[in-house]
Amino acid sequence: MPATFRHLDNVQQACGRCSLAHLCLPYGLGTGDIQRLETLVDVGRPLARGTELFAQGDRLSALYAVGSGAMKTSMIDAEGLEQIMGFYYPGDLLGLDGMGDEVHHCTATALEDSQICRIPFDQLDQLVDEVPGLRRQLMRLMSHALSDDEQLLLTLGRKSSEGRIATLLLSLSRRREMRGLPASPIRLSMKRADLANFLGMRIETVSRVLRRLQECRIIAVDRADVAVLDFDALEAWATRGAWVADQ
Repeated sequence: MPATFRHLDNVQQACGRCSLAHLCLPYGLGTGDIQRLETLVDVGRPLARGTELFAQGDRLSALYAVGSGAMKTSMIDAEGLEQIMGFYYPGDLLGLDGMGDEVHHCTATALEDSQICRIPFDQLDQLVDEVPGLRRQLMRLMSHALSDDEQLLLTLGRKSSEGRIATLLLSLSRRREMRGLPASPIRLSMKRADLANFLGMRIETVSRVLRRLQECRIIAVDRADVAVLDFDALEAWATRGAWVADQ
């Protein structure tokens, strides 16, 4: 097999489970265009746990995809309080928050040792004008990512504490399936404080609900890994409405 095609096979394997697969290997592109795209991608850039990928207020320089590991995004409000905005796993795209004014409005931090793929934004912006169909693929990718985040936040706002945690677990499970990964186990790499912050709950409430789900044999928790034992029961929990006394 020629070296060029062996190299493209390696790129395809590296990006096969990643949201960048839709960007780096879009339908209808010839071998030459694919090669131009893959030369922009810094595949597998290591990022140690606790390291910031970019910070709130930084200029947008690149888009990123999680190759392995896990990330969180957060922002500091006018009162100096941190708000967790989301959690990101292999195949998820980061940096979209800066697309409007080319300034990041949140900070992205590694929850564990991770591998990050990087595409310089200025080069990507130039290339989408030169490669037919690439801009459409990129816009579709952005639309899906933003729609998923908005839908999750809207749904969580109407749930009880049990419903919020069940909904989050199901959302993470479905995101895994979309990348061709097993629906379970789900890795919760974040601290319980981060999880509580994101869900708008107390830490002790998060721990109590996870314990109750285990007692009902709906999930099994092994450190950061959560195995779903009964998806039907978890779906039922996810429909629970808001309980004022349980927030």
